[in-house]
Amino acid sequence: MSRSTLVAVGKVPLYLVVSGFAILMILPFYWMVMTAFVPAPDIIAFPPKWIPSRLTLQHFAEAFAKAPWLAYYWNSFVVAVVSVGCSLLFGLFAGYAFAVYRFPLQNFFFLLILATLMVPVQVTSVALYILLARIGWVDTYQGILAPNFASAFGVFMIQQGIKSIPVDLIEAARMDGAGETRIVLTIIAPLIKTTLATVAMILFLGSWNDFLWPVIVINSQDLRTIPVGIALFKDPYGSMNYGPLMAATVISTGPMLLAYVISQKYMIRGIALTGLKG
Repeated sequence: MSRSTLVAVGKVPLYLVVSGFAILMILPFYWMVMTAFVPAPDIIAFPPKWIPSRLTLQHFAEAFAKAPWLAYYWNSFVVAVVSVGCSLLFGLFAGYAFAVYRFPLQNFFFLLILATLMVPVQVTSVALYILLARIGWVDTYQGILAPNFASAFGVFMIQQGIKSIPVDLIEAARMDGAGETRIVLTIIAPLIKTTLATVAMILFLGSWNDFLWPVIVINSQDLRTIPVGIALFKDPYGSMNYGPLMAATVISTGPMLLAYVISQKYMIRGIALTGLKG
């Protein structure tokens, strides 16, 4: 038996393990999609029907009839886009400052920013809610956006990306009379666009799927985001109707899956190029 054959045979257990994990990851998603498209009797059938006998859009019609999903979509989109925009702007200038400048206690302040990544949102949510209540931001867009105006993760990733840019390029721009703001927006940002795209997609996904903070700060139905709408989606008697619920979940996850598939190669490239630099 040749060496290449032995290597291929030795990898069989690895392929089996990876395939098993892939099936475990895909199976819940498959069940969610199938439940959204099959008739109600097939959902509660025993033994479960893994291959549907027929498909229907009835559950989607019921879901849209019972909740304003277009409004939820709009709220989630506004919150995610504004959060990403503010975080990228803050991260770009903060990352530039930490990557290019040298000032007293620089490492201390940078580590202090990174330390916020280790603090669970549950720890700060009560204090933040009290603060927002005092300034009248509860049940407002500003209240939903408050924790996402800046991102420590974005600062870290962008700072690492800027460190890969030669300092001579920045010095040349300064000698040509460019100010710091112009350097950041017209030179630094285009050079790290892959990193910015990676940070933007990760933050967008996190904001789109955020549930805990919106459910704390939102009281009115008009401001609900999609995760909150799904969690509170019940029939008039207070029980769960799994067909429309799964249809609502498909509505929520569909755009994000599409966005991830389109941007996956850019995310992997951005993370690989960013790396960790001293």
